[in-house]
Amino acid sequence: MDKVFINGLKVDAVIGVFEWEKQVHQPLLFDLEMAWDIRQAAATDDLAFALNYAAVTEFVENFVQQQQFELLESLIERLASALQQEFAIRWLAIRVEKPAVVPQARAVGLRIERGEC
Repeated sequence: MDKVFINGLKVDAVIGVFEWEKQVHQPLLFDLEMAWDIRQAAATDDLAFALNYAAVTEFVENFVQQQQFELLESLIERLASALQQEFAIRWLAIRVEKPAVVPQARAVGLRIERGEC
């Protein structure tokens, strides 16, 4: 299966369990990989048959910015489900980083896979 990817998507979000975190925007970095059969898009050179990564990017930005989560786990799980539903994506992997949370690390985060490839 072919895969479309978006790497290093930065989205500012209100996320965290501590009160100070609920008052500020923090950057999150997303890497997405989505299964998509590109053959019809390639054969026709028609965007209608492609997974439109600009639309996916906008969807992720809106989803993250319009909601508030305490846990990355909640955010990433709901985002995966929403993306699969909105774009009919059979399989996807999402990696999210929350930079500068742990002083000893560049970032902390999660990676999940959902669906069948």
